[in-house]
Amino acid sequence: MKIAILGWGSLVWNPKTLQYNKEIGWQKDGPILPLEFARISSDQHLTIVITSEGTKVKTLYSISTLTDLEDAVLNLKLREGNQKTPIGSYSKVTKLLKTRNTEGAKAIQLWLNDKVDIDAVIWTDLGEKWTTKNNITIHKDKRVEYLKNLDDSTKRIAEEYIRKAPIQINTKYRQLIEKELNWFPIP
Repeated sequence: MKIAILGWGSLVWNPKTLQYNKEIGWQKDGPILPLEFARISSDQHLTIVITSEGTKVKTLYSISTLTDLEDAVLNLKLREGNQKTPIGSYSKVTKLLKTRNTEGAKAIQLWLNDKVDIDAVIWTDLGEKWTTKNNITIHKDKRVEYLKNLDDSTKRIAEEYIRKAPIQINTKYRQLIEKELNWFPIP
């Protein structure tokens, strides 16, 4: 089975233990999905997730070196650093869709069905999260202010994540962050 892995954030620039085809790398013609910097991560920076309020952008994909769907899902969970991380998947062989977030699911299915040489696709299936590790809730319209007020070490991590996100992930809030904080993409 040939399995695609979708990426739009640190998975692309920091794959860690992800078993993917490094020779082809990350292809820039993945499905068009509504993405945004809309999740406060465990280390307090903003990460990109699929969300109904996201900007529709073309994602990236690579091919897993694993040929079993369950193994590929486990490998992506390992890369994400948490076995509880939800991983979405769709197999055009079994027609089975697994996702917590239906936003974007149809686009993923249509994209895969157009890829004659790929049998399944997986992705990190996290949703929006606006609560910090100290249980402080940030209003989603205040994400730029949230970034401005981070302590220096956390701000450096947040800046790196945003600046290293693939250039084509040009969302509404990425543009606002660039304008307000001068955190422009690093090619």
